[in-house]
Amino acid sequence: METVYSRACNKRICCTYIFTFSLLVLFFYHLMWNNRKSIIGLSRLQQDVNCISQALKVDCSTMRFDSLPSESGTCNPTMDLKGSISCESTELNNCVETVVKRKIGSLMDDVYSIKKRIEQSACKESLESAAEANKQEIYPPRINYASEELGARIISALANPIADTNLLKTLLGLEFSTNPPINMLRPSLMPGSCFGFRGSQATITLHLAKTIYVEQISLTHVPKEMTPNKCVNNAPKDFEVYGVTSNKKKELLGNWRFKNEPNERTENYIVNNNCPFRILLFKFNSNHGANSTCIYRVEVFGQAIGVI
Repeated sequence: METVYSRACNKRICCTYIFTFSLLVLFFYHLMWNNRKSIIGLSRLQQDVNCISQALKVDCSTMRFDSLPSESGTCNPTMDLKGSISCESTELNNCVETVVKRKIGSLMDDVYSIKKRIEQSACKESLESAAEANKQEIYPPRINYASEELGARIISALANPIADTNLLKTLLGLEFSTNPPINMLRPSLMPGSCFGFRGSQATITLHLAKTIYVEQISLTHVPKEMTPNKCVNNAPKDFEVYGVTSNKKKELLGNWRFKNEPNERTENYIVNNNCPFRILLFKFNSNHGANSTCIYRVEVFGQAIGVI
């Protein structure tokens, strides 16, 4: 037992040494890499200084005596023992300034070009933001009065459940526990998060969040890329929508067809009606060929009473 324990301890110690050595190697490598970068930067700086010094020597050595100022001027050239020309500080400053301007002239042009690009980009962004603000003012966000989050709810659902049912589920209202009708009023479009029923016919009574003048109804179905079998034949096809008045009378708002286009998963339908409703009745009559139907999302837009 002690031998096994000592072997385990030796393994731990060996692993600790190896790990520590690896950390030290990485640390020294990091220091050497940073040192190499510093050396490269210093060598480049030294080359630039040597270049400027060489340019200064060339400019001062090529100056002609007849172009220099007189003894009463600011520059009085004198020969030292080595035969070189020494200028006064003002002339030397002018020489340095000339060389510096010559070296950084192209750099200033690049800086000016970058500045112009930044100004143009900022101007473009401000114009786009202004256009977006104007668009929001012209087209204010619409309110979906068939949203569960705002208080909309399902009053009744007449359809054949997908899952098997019995008397107890019927009495408890759990026939559609697998794919309940309330999914129609939720924003989720995940596969299976729908109101599902057998066949293609169903009648749904919907209680809106407020009494509104209905202007538009939208129907959404998931794209086939999101479905396991790459098929959307269970989308609804022909359907009717009725408005239910306070005295339980039904008024047809329109009958439409969901085209199930691949590039248009949300289809909008305009309603022309001047009566306010809070209860709508959706009657789905057919689908696109499947044995069951899935209603993913229903949206109702309009103007609430007192807001018009």
